[in-house]
Amino acid sequence: MFKFDKNKLGEQANKIKQKSGDMVEGGKIKLNIANLEKEINLLKSELGNTLYNAFKAGNNAEAELTEICKKIDGKYLEIDSLQKQLDDLK
Repeated sequence: MFKFDKNKLGEQANKIKQKSGDMVEGGKIKLNIANLEKEINLLKSELGNTLYNAFKAGNNAEAELTEICKKIDGKYLEIDSLQKQLDDLK
């Protein structure tokens, strides 16, 4: 006959709860990474537009270009941090 073990059932329920929580957290992290990648693409577009406009005007936009590049680097650092969090969940 089937023997019902409350403790084992409780342990299994807790494992399932933990796994589902990890999956939800992983989904949030992946969404944040995707948003950061979109922001990087916008910044790269801004970088190109700034360079082109400076070229057309005969100006030096080095300071503006450097600032945009620093923002892009910051976004990549955020992605690296989020990726490490995601790896820790697995």
